[in-house]
Amino acid sequence: MTRQGMATALLSRRHQLEGLGLAAAAALLVARHDLATLAAGLGLFLWGMTHLQDAIKRLSGGTLDRWLHTATLHPVRAIGVGATATALVQSSSLVTLLALSFVGAGLVTLPGAIALLFGANLGTTTGAWLIAAFGLRFDLAQFAMPLLALGLLGSRVLKDGRAAAAGVLLGIGLLFLGIDFMKLGFEAWQDGLSLDGLAGDSVWHWPLFVLFGVVATVVMQSSHATLLITLAALAGGQLPYLPALAIAIGANVGTTVTAVLGAMSAGVAARRLAGAHVVFNLTTAAVALALLVPLAWLVDELGELIGLAADAWPLKLALFHTLFNLLGIMLMLPLIPRLAARLERLFTEPSRIPPAEAKYLNTTALQHADTALAAMEQECQRLNRRAYHLLCAAILMPSGEVIGHPPSREVVKARIDPTAWPMVNTRYHEQIKPLMAEILAFYARLDMPLTPEQETRLETLYARTLRMVEAVRFGEVLQRSLMRHAAPASPLRDAHDDIRLALAQGLNRLAAAPDSADITSSIDEVRQHWQQALAERLRQHRLDPWLASSLMNDLHQATRLMGALSPS
Repeated sequence: MTRQGMATALLSRRHQLEGLGLAAAAALLVARHDLATLAAGLGLFLWGMTHLQDAIKRLSGGTLDRWLHTATLHPVRAIGVGATATALVQSSSLVTLLALSFVGAGLVTLPGAIALLFGANLGTTTGAWLIAAFGLRFDLAQFAMPLLALGLLGSRVLKDGRAAAAGVLLGIGLLFLGIDFMKLGFEAWQDGLSLDGLAGDSVWHWPLFVLFGVVATVVMQSSHATLLITLAALAGGQLPYLPALAIAIGANVGTTVTAVLGAMSAGVAARRLAGAHVVFNLTTAAVALALLVPLAWLVDELGELIGLAADAWPLKLALFHTLFNLLGIMLMLPLIPRLAARLERLFTEPSRIPPAEAKYLNTTALQHADTALAAMEQECQRLNRRAYHLLCAAILMPSGEVIGHPPSREVVKARIDPTAWPMVNTRYHEQIKPLMAEILAFYARLDMPLTPEQETRLETLYARTLRMVEAVRFGEVLQRSLMRHAAPASPLRDAHDDIRLALAQGLNRLAAAPDSADITSSIDEVRQHWQQALAERLRQHRLDPWLASSLMNDLHQATRLMGALSPS
């Protein structure tokens, strides 16, 4: 059997196994109403989390961008903002992916992003408090129904920000309904199932519960869902207290998978941040597990101080979740600079990124409109810098003599060696076209809602990049003619020198002020001058008509080149 045939057979077998697994799960859920209720509650909870995250992304409109950038200027502030942002969006995964995107785009420093992730870990503990304090004490179904009705109607009828607000209501309604279903499912189990026998006194029992928390969080991609299951089981008497604390530790560790998966498709900077996330969560988990009994005693003491009942196990678990994350932050905060330096040595930047390879465009950047726009801007700037150098090569002038200071006539008059200049057509296909293809593919994947300001910013960026590529194509045609007539004795050399100087002046102005409207004046003056001079030289038989037509074409190409770059 060929390799392709084996791959097809394995894929077919996988589909069969998946079908059998779904059928078995369906049969089990039909036979066990309590399991079906639990599964429905979990599905509604995860669905509500997705709706809530998407709606908050749409509502942010650049707020998260500004928060994250400002926060990373100081570690303590970064921890505070990371905790606040995670508490608002109720998703440490979202804040983690945003941090990965911004550090990958070079918009925030690695130490600041590490502190931000520490804060995100602390912020995610608010979910346990909300579930323990309200979700397990009240009948949330009576609140869920009006929220679902308002959210569904609003998201269908309203537009823009109001539709996003309705999406928040819909997400909260689904969360409430999911929590209520989970409570009903565990109540049905109360008489027939107890996990007391799994607690044990052996050392290896608690690590097993930690492992359960890790696996559950990885499978459901939500530490909130794992904590919801744990809190509901704890409140229903299906799970002892200390194993529940161990599962909460495991849920913390499981969130690192989101960072690792997000970093796999991102750059080196994002991998460094993911490494810091793994180090922090593993260190915190190891310390919390080693000190599980002392921490449980401390929780009891603090609970008594703040007025918690002795058997308020869900609230005590929430307090423990906050406490061990605070402990981890206290241990790791002084080590952030050292940790960042070690990760920078471990994950080194490549000495040279292939010209055709995008540096900032990755799946992680598509998690939020702010990060997607930031990645697009960074990548388009890379393409533009490359295009500037190529346009300088098109007019046979060193980029150092064009960009940064006004070009001089002496440089234009210098001897030209055509063999010393790279061909624009070759470099275009090697460096510009592949990168432009990646930018277009990324642009096509931007399907998240954008604010009017973001749409304008994106369209301006996209149009400017297309114009730059178009100008390079005009430069390719012009370069061939300039090389053919580069000899000092060529009848077109003086005209070509005027064209080259005018284009260099336009490129210089554009590089200094990308929105400048005065970049075509120099080439317009040169064109008018040489159109009159051509007529005079033809009448005096000082120029061959064939060469005159070539010069007219060169003037036309130069005008089109600058016209393509003009923002007006």
